[in-house]
Amino acid sequence: MTWQTGVVTEEVGEVDEVGWPVHELGRNPDIFDPKAGRLLEADASVIPLTYHLHSNGRDTTGHMELGFYFHPEDYEPEHQRARWSLGDGLNISIQGDVPKQELHSYTVLQKHTKISSFEPHLHAPGARTCLEAIWGNQIETLVCAGYDHNWVKQYTFEDDYAPLLPEGTILHMIGYMDNDRSNPNVIDPRNWSGSGNRSITNMFLHLGQSVELTDEQFVQEMAERRERLGLTRNDHLIGCPLCMADIPPLEPEDETADD
Repeated sequence: MTWQTGVVTEEVGEVDEVGWPVHELGRNPDIFDPKAGRLLEADASVIPLTYHLHSNGRDTTGHMELGFYFHPEDYEPEHQRARWSLGDGLNISIQGDVPKQELHSYTVLQKHTKISSFEPHLHAPGARTCLEAIWGNQIETLVCAGYDHNWVKQYTFEDDYAPLLPEGTILHMIGYMDNDRSNPNVIDPRNWSGSGNRSITNMFLHLGQSVELTDEQFVQEMAERRERLGLTRNDHLIGCPLCMADIPPLEPEDETADD
């Protein structure tokens, strides 16, 4: 089963929607960045927007439970949820009886970004997904994870190792598809398949979570990480290309009015 949720709050005749992550078959819980908790207001309604269910040939009653851990009442989020997306639903062409086929997708970060979790989403032929960051002439693999469409997982980075990427970074995602007899999830590997919602067709998406950072927040996050990990200028930390760079102090904005 796959379902996607939204939280709807009605205020003075208006409806404010807060997006929540997709939950999928065998998936572990969402752990939000501690500085970017989602708002769940009193009297809000949690509305599953879509269900993806497999037919079993008979009338069946579904049952779904939700649980939340809450921050203290005085908690205020410091960071905003990032808005970038990564994936490709147009150029998927999976040939029959061929293993190790590759899909590629790119995006350019428009804001400084902290990636909190990695969640690849493929379908039945999916075998593995990797995420790379390209900054200047530096190319790093941030994460690679195997994929099994029976157990769709989200991989949450430990806080001191969550990628801290400057604006302008290119993210490159690679998906590996095994459409052959070695993959037990594929019903008939002789068939070509393209993009679609059914498990026998394909998707290629990153559904993980990230937050966007201001210049000040970005510099502060890197400074705190250097201190906690005891990093020096001779160290290198994967996923943080500027962590050991000499960044000049940020100048305060000039708030004086023109005469």
